Amino acid sequence: MSNKFKKIAVGIMAATMAGLSFQAVAQVKAKFSYPVSQSNPVGMAVTKFVELVDQKSDGKIKVTGYADAQLGNEIQSMSSAQGGIIELAVTSTAGAAGNVKELGIFDLPFMFETVEEADAVVDGEVGQQLLDKFKEKNLVGLCYWDYGFRQVSNSKHPIRKLEDFEGLKLRALQNRIYIDIFKALGANPLPLPYPETYTALESKAIDGQESAYLVTQSSGYQQIQAYMTETNHVYLPAVVMASKRFWDRLGAEDQQVLVDACHEAKLYHREVSRKMEQDVVQDLIKAGMEVNTIEPAEKARMIEATAGVTEKYKAELGAELVDQVLSTVEAVRKQ
Repeated sequence: MSNKFKKIAVGIMAATMAGLSFQAVAQVKAKFSYPVSQSNPVGMAVTKFVELVDQKSDGKIKVTGYADAQLGNEIQSMSSAQGGIIELAVTSTAGAAGNVKELGIFDLPFMFETVEEADAVVDGEVGQQLLDKFKEKNLVGLCYWDYGFRQVSNSKHPIRKLEDFEGLKLRALQNRIYIDIFKALGANPLPLPYPETYTALESKAIDGQESAYLVTQSSGYQQIQAYMTETNHVYLPAVVMASKRFWDRLGAEDQQVLVDACHEAKLYHREVSRKMEQDVVQDLIKAGMEVNTIEPAEKARMIEATAGVTEKYKAELGAELVDQVLSTVEAVRKQ
């Protein structure tokens, strides 16, 4: 073969290899499942995460978000991530506690009074310890986002005192602690997956539900619920997680891209969600809901009524862990 043809052959081979290399790079794709609408701050954080991963990986990692539980509710999505069927999911700590039971510390009633207290826990040593436990479950915990404080809506009457919970059929998360909280308050909790809640409310199969203000709004519950009560009974973080099978196929640099993008999206999420929450109550009132808060004396009665729930689960979750959370909260309150 002449030198001329050798050069041509080498050039073709180099171009082919470059093309294969580019093709291999472009084939790192990931499906990201989330249970709420794209307009919810968690959905907005997914969109931000997708953008950040694309930027930080120079287009190598392509993440596609799937809103409104298209790939399954949060429990199903977490299971799919464990099996490597999907690559990424975001699951509330209440749902994820099925795999990492210690996450139940966030479900204990009236644990937090402010978002700053909750931030200090998830951003600190406790939060990281719990993320590390996901690797034992074929998952990798990347960071925390959140759904904020949870409130109660219903179609029967305002909740102003403890007795107003009596007999209300309320959708609760599929979580033992939540069920026990509402039993202790006197309600009749019915665990339902999030995607089934709207239909159950609309058909009057249940009287009400409990979720964050922004979830209530983005879910359209204001169209079918008359009363909203600010209970702040639980603050609900959410774990952004990756399939360990997917994770282990990535190099260290690409893994760091996902972690960094998750934390940047977390800061974006907090800024957006907390700004939106300043206006959401007025939006719900304009939509026809009657919104009320609870007097401190009645709030104290509700805290007392649910104190036994914390005691019941303290040993199971780990007394040392619960005390560590309470110590962190107390430190923030002293600042």
